[in-house]
Amino acid sequence: TKEIMTVGDWVSITTAVTSPTDTSLRPMPADHQFIIHFYYKSDVVSSWKYITSRFRQPGLDSGLFSVKYMLPAGSVHVVRVIYGYGPFIVGPCVRSWEYYDVDDLMFAVVDSSLTFPLVVEGELLAVYDSEFTAPRCIDVGPSCDSSLLIVGVGGTVGEGTESNAPNTIDGCEDYSIGKRGHDESIQSMKVASVDGAFLSVGEKARIEAYVFKAKDTSSRSNPNEKEYAHFWYAPDAKSKDWSHLRSTSFDPGSGGLMRLNLNFTLQPGDSTQAVRLTYGYAESRYMGPCDRMDKYFDVDDLVFEVNHGAIPVPSFQYIATLDSPLPNHSKSIAATYDSEYTVPRCFEHASLCHGGFVLIRGVGDEEENSPNTIDSCADRTGSSSQKFESIFFMSVQSVTKEIMTV
Repeated sequence: TKEIMTVGDWVSITTAVTSPTDTSLRPMPADHQFIIHFYYKSDVVSSWKYITSRFRQPGLDSGLFSVKYMLPAGSVHVVRVIYGYGPFIVGPCVRSWEYYDVDDLMFAVVDSSLTFPLVVEGELLAVYDSEFTAPRCIDVGPSCDSSLLIVGVGGTVGEGTESNAPNTIDGCEDYSIGKRGHDESIQSMKVASVDGAFLSVGEKARIEAYVFKAKDTSSRSNPNEKEYAHFWYAPDAKSKDWSHLRSTSFDPGSGGLMRLNLNFTLQPGDSTQAVRLTYGYAESRYMGPCDRMDKYFDVDDLVFEVNHGAIPVPSFQYIATLDSPLPNHSKSIAATYDSEYTVPRCFEHASLCHGGFVLIRGVGDEEENSPNTIDSCADRTGSSSQKFESIFFMSVQSVTKEIMTV
């Protein structure tokens, strides 16, 4: 198996259901069946796409069902399972059925069309730090990479919204009406030692950032302006005292990813340090660590650790890209309830995302956080007191690779 799943690869949706063993109290028209529908969407705002259906014989108690589908482009996917009793009607919310349970599961997928080379071993990947409210590498290493934590931009709608926005240590906020993949946004940041040794005070380091350039600015109030990027550095992340490193500008309109590089010297201060990139259009030329005067502005920080003494060059130097082989990093994640989208969700990237046996167990009022759907499609349990159709487990698993990617 491979570690990163790309466009055209397959995932398996698995669900476990329970059924009433006695349906004698129900009307049993000839066209009524026990039916399981499977749906997906590749972002939270698009319409549901039908995958397939499965059928169950009456009188059976519990059962396990699985279907496969090919991942389309998109970084936040949702799958839906509908299990109920009625005529064969296809739809993402079959409200005409009297008995059914519906549940969604949201999970993260790496979208290579909007991301960047992935660093997986011998390099440090940041995690979101609630104390600094920004991505942070808590150990010292030869580099620190934001990975996918800052993809997108805050203040947008739909799939463009940045996780844990604004991802800054001082609360400086994004200000953008743009959309991811179309307007200005920061996709990643990385701090790495120039010589390959551990990051250390007095040594040279390099900031490497990927930004997404605007595709079309003709409809903006200042259509002939430039895009501006400003680099900042805080030798003590706790002080939040920013020093300007360098600024650059370029013409928009080409779209796509662009890499920005900057070398600088790590200064004395604290072992926990930070870098910042502000990136935007037009009025973003006004230089300041938190100047956001235009409608297209993204700001992100990366917190990292440094040593204050000489550290030898590490023995490992493994850097992987989307095109190179990766080490075995299979990862299974249990979903947690996301109050924003009102569904179980796996926020991190993994080879398997599952809803556990608690989050969606039951139906109707018996189900925790019912209905566990992103669009409020609700369960229906009929009017009798007998046992109802119920979904009690859902998972999505890569069947061709080990980390879900588009």
